[in-house]
Amino acid sequence: MSIVDLGERRPRPSRRLTFRWWWLIWVAAGVCTFLCGAALGVVSSGGNGGGGGWLGQLFNPPFGGRDRVTILAVGVDNSQGKGLADTVIVVSVSPRTGEISALSIPRDARVEIPGHGPHRMNVSHALGGMPLTIETVELLLGTPIDYSILINVPGIVKLVDAIGGVDVDVEKRMYYRDRSQHLEIDLQPGPQHLNGTQAMGYVRFRHDATGDIGRMERQRQFLRAVMREVLSPRNVSRLPKLAQAFVQTVRTDLSVSDLLALKKLVEQAGPDAIRSATLPGMLAMVDGQSMIELDLGQVKEAVERVLLGRGVSVQVLNGTDVTGLAGYVAGRLEEAGCDIIEVGNTQGKAETTLIVDHRGRRRAERIAAWLGRGVISVAPDGDNPADVTLILGRDMVGQLP
Repeated sequence: MSIVDLGERRPRPSRRLTFRWWWLIWVAAGVCTFLCGAALGVVSSGGNGGGGGWLGQLFNPPFGGRDRVTILAVGVDNSQGKGLADTVIVVSVSPRTGEISALSIPRDARVEIPGHGPHRMNVSHALGGMPLTIETVELLLGTPIDYSILINVPGIVKLVDAIGGVDVDVEKRMYYRDRSQHLEIDLQPGPQHLNGTQAMGYVRFRHDATGDIGRMERQRQFLRAVMREVLSPRNVSRLPKLAQAFVQTVRTDLSVSDLLALKKLVEQAGPDAIRSATLPGMLAMVDGQSMIELDLGQVKEAVERVLLGRGVSVQVLNGTDVTGLAGYVAGRLEEAGCDIIEVGNTQGKAETTLIVDHRGRRRAERIAAWLGRGVISVAPDGDNPADVTLILGRDMVGQLP
């Protein structure tokens, strides 16, 4: 029997709770900030997050006891919660395994809107609000939506100011002015602390060669920065201001019990371990309009890999002088149901096989069980297409036939 070195387990965050209303709002803030891809929070006391009041919801099993749920987060482009959908993200949560993943749908993606025919994705909300947007997303992805969160995008200003701003590395010069929308974006490149107005400009900027795809990447980076700030203990003093901003910004049908469970999962996984991706597509002119044409085969693959978490995607690197070792091991892993992202070589040599988990140990432990060896390391990286990077050491040489 081989011994698998699983390394030391990381200490779990404190679970001591103080059940005051403002604490619950802070909990919801941390979770929903991640979920919405812009800036999110908790529904007000008059919201539709379940019956029995928040204290009654607290003792209900989260997500009705289901193993996996999907949450649709939609950001709209005005303060009344109406109009075009500026951000559309589907989040998959597995309370049993602790896995969280997010799939962004480009706002300009050409989709079939039930009862209205083909349109851009962002039009669905303007035509029929959240119910029609949910129908459209379910039709596109072929998977049901269990819960939803609606955020007004201008609320980003209040939310970011409420947490004292966020640290962001602005990758390029960003300048754009639209007087009709009262929008002015004027950012210099480099690491900096953004206030609410600047942050809204950062996540909404799309006037460059990358367009909507670049904007969604910026949103992913931004939401991680916001989540770190909201979950920081130093923001406890800002709770009353946070509460007011969240109540004015967000509507959701998630219960308090759901939000508490989400916060726990996010804290345990860490923001960098959350798998995130964007539906791939090609820019095209359709009836005189610029849209993103999606490949239905790639959409299905993204749903299976990102949202449903089926299989394990692996990068296999040969850290030995033995030619063909990585290819052989990759073949064995494929037979076990793994998705091989890349087969290659490392620059240096390794004595011991290293299994690097980019999601939080569970997938690496499965690889170690299949191989019968391997030292597990955790290096969270939600943007890495591989769940696990496998670096083969000399201890694997004897595995060749």
